[in-house]
Amino acid sequence: MSTTTEILLGANDPYDPPVVKARLLPRIGKYIRTLGWSATAGALILAGVLGSCIFVPIFSSQSPDAFVAKPLLRPSGRYLFGTDEFGRNVFLRVCDAGRIDLLIAAIGVLSALTIGTLVGISVTAARRRVWETIVMRLVDSIIAFPFVVLVLTFVVIFSESSGLGPLPRGVPALLGAIFLWDWTIYARLARSRTLELREAEFVVAARLLGYSQQRIVLRHLLPNVLRTTASYAVADTVIILTITASLPFLGAGVQPPTPEWGQMMFEGQTFLAQAPWITLGPALALALSGIGVTLLADAIINRSSRTQL
Repeated sequence: MSTTTEILLGANDPYDPPVVKARLLPRIGKYIRTLGWSATAGALILAGVLGSCIFVPIFSSQSPDAFVAKPLLRPSGRYLFGTDEFGRNVFLRVCDAGRIDLLIAAIGVLSALTIGTLVGISVTAARRRVWETIVMRLVDSIIAFPFVVLVLTFVVIFSESSGLGPLPRGVPALLGAIFLWDWTIYARLARSRTLELREAEFVVAARLLGYSQQRIVLRHLLPNVLRTTASYAVADTVIILTITASLPFLGAGVQPPTPEWGQMMFEGQTFLAQAPWITLGPALALALSGIGVTLLADAIINRSSRTQL
């Protein structure tokens, strides 16, 4: 059969479903083998949680605080997680609350990762003993203080202050408390890794070639140190999510009426016997987020270990 006839009959049509399937499946399999099953599963779980938290409130015609039905309705096709004691849509509130929790985790981790990594590298690479001693003693003194007690104290004192820009009341105080303690962990990790790298051959060669200290730090030390601190940052996300969700049970955290996973679980414990879905909805979202991040962290750490070996 001629080529013209095959084209007219639609043979080997690149948009034919069997052809698309035959081309797409090997590529998907290749990406999964490259990333690993753990990372792929974690990425899919996080994508589902993030997608729900971002798009469900946008395309919903209801407000998270609107009284849409009778109180304490069971989960159904219309209300996936039922309604709470005021008749509000629990699923919509869970998705809206996820924006706050995930935003707190993202800002808390990125700010601490950036500042802590740069401080740890700078004080170690500079080889100024006095400056390094002062900074690291400050780091040690902050780390010695219990994390939960420090966060709780800071949040209780400043949680009644007004919000900052788009951040609701209670969130700026929580972010400040997380950063106050969390950057020290990244500084210690960065310092430890920099001590190993500053005598490495490629760093010594760069120094002998007359490269500036700034170039050595940014071009040679930072990319290698960032592998270590970024690996911890993924796991640190789970810690921040857990701390944020636990604070309402201690009388602190994000202030009502802003929906937040921990606050929703705290309010739902009163109706746990007759309407467990009020608590189980945000608990499920928190658990899925933690599982997704943990799977990603395991994959990143394992890959980083193989690279260093």
